[in-house]
Amino acid sequence: MPNLPLPSVLTLALSARARLGAERDHLDAINVYPVADGDTGSNLLATVDAITAALRSAPTDPARAVADTALMGARGNSGTILSALVRTAVLSLPSSIDGAAITAALHAGADAAYAAVPEPTEGTMLTVARAAADASTGETVAEALRSALDGARIALERTPQQLAQLDAAGVVDSGAAGVVAILEGLVAAIDGEAVVDEGALELAPIAHVHDPSSRYRWCIGFVLRGADVEAVRTAAGTWGDSVVVVGDAALARVHVHADDADAVLAAAAAFGAVSEPAVSDMRAGIREAAAIRAGGTAIVYDSTADLPVPERDSWRMVPLTVHFGDEEVRDYVDLTVDEFYARLQSSPEHPRTSQPSPGAFAAVYAELLETYDHVVSIHISSKLSGTVGSAQAAARDFPGRVTVIDSLNVSMPLALAVLRVQQALDDGVPPAELPAVVERARRSCDCLFSVPTLEYLQRGGRIGRAQALVGSLLGVRPLLAIEEGEVVPAGKVRGADRVLPALVDELVRRSAGHPEIDVAIAHAADPHAAAELERLVCAARGGIRSVRILTLGAVIGAHAGPGALGLAYVALD
Repeated sequence: MPNLPLPSVLTLALSARARLGAERDHLDAINVYPVADGDTGSNLLATVDAITAALRSAPTDPARAVADTALMGARGNSGTILSALVRTAVLSLPSSIDGAAITAALHAGADAAYAAVPEPTEGTMLTVARAAADASTGETVAEALRSALDGARIALERTPQQLAQLDAAGVVDSGAAGVVAILEGLVAAIDGEAVVDEGALELAPIAHVHDPSSRYRWCIGFVLRGADVEAVRTAAGTWGDSVVVVGDAALARVHVHADDADAVLAAAAAFGAVSEPAVSDMRAGIREAAAIRAGGTAIVYDSTADLPVPERDSWRMVPLTVHFGDEEVRDYVDLTVDEFYARLQSSPEHPRTSQPSPGAFAAVYAELLETYDHVVSIHISSKLSGTVGSAQAAARDFPGRVTVIDSLNVSMPLALAVLRVQQALDDGVPPAELPAVVERARRSCDCLFSVPTLEYLQRGGRIGRAQALVGSLLGVRPLLAIEEGEVVPAGKVRGADRVLPALVDELVRRSAGHPEIDVAIAHAADPHAAAELERLVCAARGGIRSVRILTLGAVIGAHAGPGALGLAYVALD
């Protein structure tokens, strides 16, 4: 280990462990991202405890012991990301440590943490780790760590502004708060705060609390030796979500959420030697969680709202299905958006879409009503789908406890209606008044979109009165709207470069009588166009309280087609 002229490395680790231990319950309680499985504090503590155990045995190469034990002892998504940070940071330290070396190590650790995650998300422990490194400065170790802590605390307070799930729950990111706690422990040790080594902690097995926002059931972790880490990281994205891959060809740890643990472990074995598999059921704690959350009203919506990950424990998404010939896949569940659009353009058969069965709704209602007093179920326009009919059929089995609402909308305005209902519930509005809330939102909203061609709408039979636009559209892009639950023409422009300005101009015109609005943007796997549309609409009018960007899923994408782009608002008055 490099020469550290401060408290021993074990003392530093023990101090970090003590601070995490004090915060563990709080960190578990505020854990809502990437899935609200109530284990972030426990996973971070278990990971750091493994490091202290390795140091307690006075290894001949402490740096290597810390690096390898951080990886081997990592638990869960947060612990695995932490192991990437710690492993790289300690191995990058020179033999003589000063403030500059600490700063460089923090940067190296943050870079490794970002690299471990295939799709890094800001507003998480990654953001705070990077902010700590960027803020670190000073000639001494103490100065470098104190300034890093100051930067991490500032970044932590900003995390709700970066992640809608955090903002909705009114919390900061749990993993990010854990990074701050670790830095606090390190600084406390440097400042001479006493810490007692009470030996290994007796940590109970970490049980996941059921999380409705997770698409998958099993949390899977394992060690992999002799594998190409980059190839594993690429492949793991097809196994499930919450993917983290840390390490190198000699030793790597993989974390993923999936529905088939055996299939994941078998797939991983094709890359190298798999050992120490740990599989936990993320739905095991549903009954215990139900007792804690009993009461209130839950929300059910369908996948055409294009909100694939529910933002509250009390939300559930019921997917519609897409059929490619005889193959049936569930919207947002059985294939990714990118996979769908690639297949849509290459498949010789146009996909058919179908509503969920009454049984699918009944299963969700039964589960929720074990926990909540009432369910409000909000769905795609009955003029576009039979989904409302399925929901109503299922609701008859739960008399007086399920309210089904036909939104007469789809995608962006449906998502805004779900959010408006949640806001009403937060304000104490009773379930019986929620249909009126959705109706008021419908009457004060507009939904506009453009498609490169009407081909997909025609194939799907969802073109409604917009059929009048069919004909020669060479060089012309139609503007469409959703009115009274149907697709109707709203105009046309010549040239693709005029589509975004035309959408913005029409929204500004239609919303002119409303001082404040919420805005939603949807795109068919074209985030750059969506970002430009957001820039244009925010520059075009004031009074925009919020902007949400949605990716059109398989059901809506099958009808709108690649290149579709939409813009909607709902007024606050």
